Amino acid sequence: VIEVEFCTHGYDCVSRGDQRDSRYYNHYIKVCDVLEQRLFPAWNICFVIKRGRPRQGSFEVELLWVVGSVEYSVTLASKICNAKFPNAENIAKRLDAVLHPDM
Repeated sequence: VIEVEFCTHGYDCVSRGDQRDSRYYNHYIKVCDVLEQRLFPAWNICFVIKRGRPRQGSFEVELLWVVGSVEYSVTLASKICNAKFPNAENIAKRLDAVLHPDM
């Protein structure tokens, strides 16, 4: 599972407008498209928008998986840490490195 947390920038999807107008949402769609093109059909990836209230200014991308009863996660990108939007191609390269550590 690829989990993405992104700032809704004042949009709550109900009363304040259309979240699809947000640059954060549009960046989310771009990242999903790039990762899907890069990994499909070899990997069956599910994209999930993180539940709950997102942190202000966030665009965080994590890879989550379970082996047996143990949950694992790797942060692929963090706008909070780097203070800029993560590049979709760089996220894809990082994901490749995590999925194929011998390459």
